Amino acid sequence: MSRCSFSNDFDDMGSTPVSNFFINHYMLEAPGEYVKVYLLGLKYSYYNQSFSIEEMAEKLFMSEIDIDKALKFWEKSGVIRLRYSDNEYYIEYLPLVKKVDNKHTLCIDDTEVRQMFETVEKMIGRPLSPTEMNTYLGWVDEYGFSLEILTMLISYCVSKNKTSLKYMEKVAIAWHDAGLKTALDVEAYLKAESEKWIRYKKILRALGLKDDDVMEAHKAMMDRWMDDLGFDIDVILKACNECVLKINEPSFPYINQILINWYNDGIRTINDFDKVKKKPYTKKTAPNYKVPKNYFNGYSQRTYDVDELEKKLLAHSRGEFGE
Repeated sequence: MSRCSFSNDFDDMGSTPVSNFFINHYMLEAPGEYVKVYLLGLKYSYYNQSFSIEEMAEKLFMSEIDIDKALKFWEKSGVIRLRYSDNEYYIEYLPLVKKVDNKHTLCIDDTEVRQMFETVEKMIGRPLSPTEMNTYLGWVDEYGFSLEILTMLISYCVSKNKTSLKYMEKVAIAWHDAGLKTALDVEAYLKAESEKWIRYKKILRALGLKDDDVMEAHKAMMDRWMDDLGFDIDVILKACNECVLKINEPSFPYINQILINWYNDGIRTINDFDKVKKKPYTKKTAPNYKVPKNYFNGYSQRTYDVDELEKKLLAHSRGEFGE
């Protein structure tokens, strides 16, 4: 009987299986060039073929350095394992399945966790990556958040159109430092923050500034005007108006000095201001200040006379400082 033999040299007739899990949870976040490296390597692995970094670089029109970066990216992502010996890479493609992360008190396969992730995916309009999932569960451990608090945190960030892990972690740290433990805590905190931003915006508008112009140091100073010195927002706005009229530019140090002088005059509200005789500022020396003991924490202890500061700022705006 005649026998037939077949050649499998026709490489294009084969196929390489790519996991949907890779497409949904890894490929979407990865750089395009790195995806090419993963897929070509997967094909070599599937057919048990060997290759060199140089050969892969030549096929993909990439540098060997970029190939190396791509492989290390995929190793860090947990989809391959690399070993390096005798100037050769040994690459193992790992099975892509959801795994329990023993580092977390909760695991990805818990029903409540899956439901939370489904809710979050609907919020952001795309599947979550394994990195995101593990990061979120890490916050549960590190900051003591419940899944409800974690969902509220992500929802808050989405409402701000800021969904990067870096931004979310800043919010997570702020919530942890504020001691937020329950949904009621979060609601009260967000309400207070919203009210605070309403006051910030009024001050910024009075100075002709935009929200993006404010820095953390500015917010800290405005907080101290309202919280430490106890000024009504209308008094602060009046000080802003004085600043703009006097020196024709926004200056937080100048406004701060005006408010300290008003504080020493017993002014806290507009009614207080109306009761106090309106006269030009008089020079006050540092020992007469009666501001709260810790008011200057985080600031330079240097004090200014308003008239002196006004002269310096006006000279600066006219370019008269010739250092």
